[in-house]
Amino acid sequence: MRKILIISFLAGILGGLVACDQTKDSDQYTVKSLPGADAIQIQLSIERLDSSLFASTTPQQFKLWVDSHAAFVNNYFLKNGLQDSTQLLTELYRRVNEPSLREFYKQTQASFGNFDTLSSELTTAFKNMKAYDSSFKVPRIQLAFSGFLGSDLIVSDSVIIIGLDYFLGSKAKFRPDVYGYQMWRYNPKALVPQILFVLSEQYAKNNPQDQTMLSEMINYGKGYVFAQTMLPQTPDSLLIGYTGRQLAETKIAQDLVWGHFIDNKLLYETNPNKWIKYLGDRPQTPEIGPRCPGSIGRWLGWQIVRYYEMNNPNVSLQELMKNQNARQILESSKYWGQAEQ
Repeated sequence: MRKILIISFLAGILGGLVACDQTKDSDQYTVKSLPGADAIQIQLSIERLDSSLFASTTPQQFKLWVDSHAAFVNNYFLKNGLQDSTQLLTELYRRVNEPSLREFYKQTQASFGNFDTLSSELTTAFKNMKAYDSSFKVPRIQLAFSGFLGSDLIVSDSVIIIGLDYFLGSKAKFRPDVYGYQMWRYNPKALVPQILFVLSEQYAKNNPQDQTMLSEMINYGKGYVFAQTMLPQTPDSLLIGYTGRQLAETKIAQDLVWGHFIDNKLLYETNPNKWIKYLGDRPQTPEIGPRCPGSIGRWLGWQIVRYYEMNNPNVSLQELMKNQNARQILESSKYWGQAEQ
């Protein structure tokens, strides 16, 4: 019976891709806070640059706003295609006074409310990161809204800039210029998990001499595990962008997915042109089957890291993140495409 289900998955008997927000978030892995995290006190600073910008009405007020936020303007706008501050002033004045954009801006309240959820999630995440790394410094959070004039998300060790206009979900008046299958990452619920995935890069060590696909797969797996640990109970769907149905089908079919990687000698493939088929941002992985979701190599790397944690309970997350030996992680994971019992 299980083989019949797997063949159905690969043969594409069921319908096409379903938008992520049409399916409930699934596969919620409950992870307790790191030891000591609850006792940690942090100062979280969220600066509402969006509201101060939309409070401006005259050219003079816009110039004052730009001059008062010089560092932000340089990072968010001038490095994103605009030539100079004069051009920026003209464009901001035009956009903010456009009725349709002001109506679009009102949707931030429907999607984020008073930002209590965002603040709570970031506080939980940063407490866990401080428990994980005592030297971690909480970055400032700046919120922007400009009708896609700036970036969607900028993450550094000192400041995180969030373009709220990108993260209003599929029901927003306007949407980012991306493919439909990429809209999952602009779900408001996916915002903080993605921030954490980016922050994981400073801790996930890899061997620069190891240019195999397995090494890249393991790095993705480390990032996903790190993000779920820093923000407990984060559903898989908010990290990798699979629907609940895709996650369920992929779990059922994982022995055939694994078999495809083994039969085609993909784990130790060093050609980046082949990597992109399995690690790249695609709606599907037709090389395996029409129902196989894209980025399947990332998901497979995630399973390897999960099995490594499960079968090596004495290895801390810090030790896992520092482990540069992808082959050793694979072998110690004891994963070969089997589902968890």
